Amino acid sequence: SFRSPILGKDKEVEDSNDYGSIHRSNSMSSTNSPSMLGAIGVDPNNLELSKKNTETVLRPMVHTPTLTRVFSRVEPGSLRGSIFTLSSSAIGAGVLSLPYVMKNTGLLLGGSLCLIGAVLALMSMNMLVDTADVVLFARGMIGDRSITYSELVTHILGEKWGVMLEVTLVVYCFGTVVGYLLVIGRSIAGLCDALNVELPSPGFPIIAAAILALPLALFRDISSLALSSLLAICAMCYVCMSITYRGLEGGTMEEIPQPYARVEADFCSSATIVFFAYNCHVNIFSIYSSLQYPLVTRMKKVTQRAVVLEVTLYLCVATSGYLLFHDETSGNILDNFAADDILLTIGKASVATALTASLPLCLHPARENLYALLDKIQNLKSASRANQITGMGTQISTPLLNAPQSRTPGRTPRVAKSSKPKYSFCFHVFVTLSMMGGALYLALNVPGVSVVFSFLGATACVIICYALPIMMYISVLDHRSVLSSRSAILAQKFLLWMLLAVLVIVGAISASDSAMQIAKMISGSGGKSTSGPSNSSK
Repeated sequence: SFRSPILGKDKEVEDSNDYGSIHRSNSMSSTNSPSMLGAIGVDPNNLELSKKNTETVLRPMVHTPTLTRVFSRVEPGSLRGSIFTLSSSAIGAGVLSLPYVMKNTGLLLGGSLCLIGAVLALMSMNMLVDTADVVLFARGMIGDRSITYSELVTHILGEKWGVMLEVTLVVYCFGTVVGYLLVIGRSIAGLCDALNVELPSPGFPIIAAAILALPLALFRDISSLALSSLLAICAMCYVCMSITYRGLEGGTMEEIPQPYARVEADFCSSATIVFFAYNCHVNIFSIYSSLQYPLVTRMKKVTQRAVVLEVTLYLCVATSGYLLFHDETSGNILDNFAADDILLTIGKASVATALTASLPLCLHPARENLYALLDKIQNLKSASRANQITGMGTQISTPLLNAPQSRTPGRTPRVAKSSKPKYSFCFHVFVTLSMMGGALYLALNVPGVSVVFSFLGATACVIICYALPIMMYISVLDHRSVLSSRSAILAQKFLLWMLLAVLVIVGAISASDSAMQIAKMISGSGGKSTSGPSNSSK
């Protein structure tokens, strides 16, 4: 047990293992030492002494041996657990299109795009963490990181940008369902080829997957399906390791097209596929709030190590797939492996099973974000009518640092949510059937899965991962850089705006190219197929 000089009270701690080893300073007195909480504007006498608050304050004094940190059990909220959660939310079906990126851009430029995507993803995630820290500090939520992406956007940029975020999330989740259906269809087709089973039609696996997932997608609460997310991650990791093994076994540098770096018409589409592969930004704040010792420095360790894990896996898969098939590399690398490849046939079966079980997990957030979008639009209309009646104008944006403070420091007032669904069951069924039907129609008509991932990377991912984080960071930059010169702040803002302009231009070019390919295929005039042959192999 020990006495806490920081809180100004004696506190017996029964289990000191929860805090590590505490290094005392002889110059610190339990009665005369200044309060660290007082330095940040929090009255220690009004702060409830809890394990969470004590851990947050004492964290800078904790020292845990390295071997203990490495080999101890992974617990919820731990650093290693948070790294795995964040990286697993990014590693998905998009990794299957990364070898196609190298085919379009060359070995050297393709690898550089993966590295650039990792740097941009890390930079934008750290911007989100820094922005949230400024807002939460201003609102007095010391030690409490309970905030969502949508709340942060609405708080800094206003309600209209919050509505735009909800629209973007609906598009992203809906497009992910389309991509999953395409990957499932090609995986089942490859599995049937290996088993010499003839399919009634090429689109039969996609229709079967949608029908199987529909009953589960109708549930309002899908918490019981959380295991399917872990199953999907395990399946994708197995496939990635199998592709890497095949690349080490049979990949060759001979006959690789020259030059190693090519900038052609589909360069922007390739770049946005990489953007899609690193998208995990929406999950940042749920991981941040559940992190033990929720400090900015620790959360940045999570983002850094998660991105390193992702880029290592992506480079292995992209390089191995490209060295195996060169110019024959398909938009879905699984299509290139022969039916008699047992290792990858097992991978196709596991991917098809896992993604079919994960379809409800993708459709559910799309539907819930649509409900949230309808609520926000209704609130905007109500506010507009009220402003017209009172003559107060239509300004609805929320000032950055003028949010109401909570009465108790370190605590955030919570609004009780009604357990009764706002929308009727008939409307719920109609929305679910409409989304699944629309996703099924697109999956049966788009040229290939790489087109879907490119379109999502060019639209939803550019907005969620880059545009909104940069705009919010610029908004709080003056509050973060109080010690920097005005010229340095202006230079940093200028560079960020230039970066955002480049990313938006790349996204716009890629989105228009993907939209034209989809429109041509749906209209029946053909299009550039990126699916490739199902059984091509070297």
